[in-house]
Amino acid sequence: MVTLNFIKNDWVKEKNGSRLMQVDEYQIVETTTYADGNPSLPIVRRTYNGRVWCTWVTENKTVVTEPFWESDLEAASPNHSKV
Repeated sequence: MVTLNFIKNDWVKEKNGSRLMQVDEYQIVETTTYADGNPSLPIVRRTYNGRVWCTWVTENKTVVTEPFWESDLEAASPNHSKV
């Protein structure tokens, strides 16, 4: 079982960074395995791949959404950001 560090709309920043971002969603991918190695019995599961999609606004007021590795992010507070 995966333990997620953030939830939707949490404020985060890259470790050792200053750009304040909000978590949008965790990236989920479908993986296929085969029961007993039999290709006629595929099992499709949705799994978390380690990436978190985050959104922020640039200096030019452009909204950007980009994936980051969860391990590269840390919690942040919007009250301590430079706006």
